[in-house]
Amino acid sequence: ARHSRRRRLTASELVEIARVPAGFRQVAILYLETYEARVSGVYRTLRHKSIALAHFWNYMEDKHPDVKHCSTILPRHVRDYIPYAVARARTVQRGPGAGEEVRGTAYSWLIELRTFFSDICAWATEPDSPFAPFAPRTIPITRHTLVGHGFEKARARTRARITATVLDLEREMPKIRALALQRWKTAMAAPKPLTSRGYPWSDEVDSFWDWALLELLVQSGLRIEEASELTTLDILKRSLSDGRIYYLLHIKPSKFDRARVIPIGDSLGRVLAEIIRHVKRFYNSAFVPVCDHWDLQEKRPRPPAPYLLQGIRHPSTAGIQTIRTRIRELSIQAEARRSDGSPLVLLPHDCRRVFASEHLNNNVPVHVIQALLGHASPETVMIYAKLYPSKLIEEYRKTVRGLYNAHYGEEGLKNPTREEWTAFAASCNLRDMGTHLCALPTGEHCPRGLVCLGCTHAQPKKSAV
Repeated sequence: ARHSRRRRLTASELVEIARVPAGFRQVAILYLETYEARVSGVYRTLRHKSIALAHFWNYMEDKHPDVKHCSTILPRHVRDYIPYAVARARTVQRGPGAGEEVRGTAYSWLIELRTFFSDICAWATEPDSPFAPFAPRTIPITRHTLVGHGFEKARARTRARITATVLDLEREMPKIRALALQRWKTAMAAPKPLTSRGYPWSDEVDSFWDWALLELLVQSGLRIEEASELTTLDILKRSLSDGRIYYLLHIKPSKFDRARVIPIGDSLGRVLAEIIRHVKRFYNSAFVPVCDHWDLQEKRPRPPAPYLLQGIRHPSTAGIQTIRTRIRELSIQAEARRSDGSPLVLLPHDCRRVFASEHLNNNVPVHVIQALLGHASPETVMIYAKLYPSKLIEEYRKTVRGLYNAHYGEEGLKNPTREEWTAFAASCNLRDMGTHLCALPTGEHCPRGLVCLGCTHAQPKKSAV
């Protein structure tokens, strides 16, 4: 078992471990091998497909033992399988809320099943296709098959949960980042005795990497596997027609097998420069050395290269679990809290949400953020942030100002005198003008026209209590 976790399993091994019944193993193995050759060789995708198919075939063997071949699957079999998949997902889901509601697990199983039947029915039409004996006469599951089973409500709950998380991150992330920076500055200013491990400046090194990993993820919006694969060769130097120099960060293909480049601004450039400086100091070298790197997700070694995230405590690259643990410990030490008072445990992917939220709130176009984050569609970007369109707000303000002038006249817009301003400030000295956060789901219409006073969706900010 330990050996299988360290290497990529073949399609037949994935099917065997997933416990696909013997009568359906041939089509499952053939499909996984063809999908890897034609569509994508991402190991996690193949593993998830084998698990999803195993749930369906085990259900068919248990509930419909008369069905012995893939070509005899009918739409009614899939319709009967949907409530079983929902109930089964509740028993195998992990984490908070497991077993209480329909979450993404059952839906992902059904999407994989829909992709499976769609692919084999399409591939079976090719001349001399090996899928011809396995393809049903009609595709047994389509997009309309999944309508009316509660998945729409589950997606709405997921969007609402992500929106609440974004609001919590916008409130607590400045505190986490400030703690990381302050700890690093304090460690640099403190005396540097030789530790028992024989390596000097250990507190400074640890505090620096906490700050560097957090800032790298927040300021670049990278996925954790993308950050772990960065090398010095990915920092690209380019020049404009007028001779000005700019730098780009090349991001290797990850989730959707697409490479992309993002511009390196001043803040991100400082983080990258500090990382390179600390790696050089760790090795006492004039350059970042080449080292090996094991891809934990794909179960294969990556080519030797001068990786950026190396030399944190030993001469090797930083693993994904190391990055995840350091980010998590930072949020715990900063005592970050959610709106309900529970601890806010920071995940590396939350840094992508902060990146999207900050750029959306600073009027960066959605399609630009989509390109920076590497998303397949702009709709994914809108999940990450709670945003009211700036143009809508501006037009609303123009309308309100026009109504105000029509009622009060130009006299209502005059600058206050010193005495009037003093009286106004005295009446507001116990108020916090930004007292609430909106808890409406992303994209939801505001029934009060963005007037938060007395709205049931306005959550009081703890800083204003």
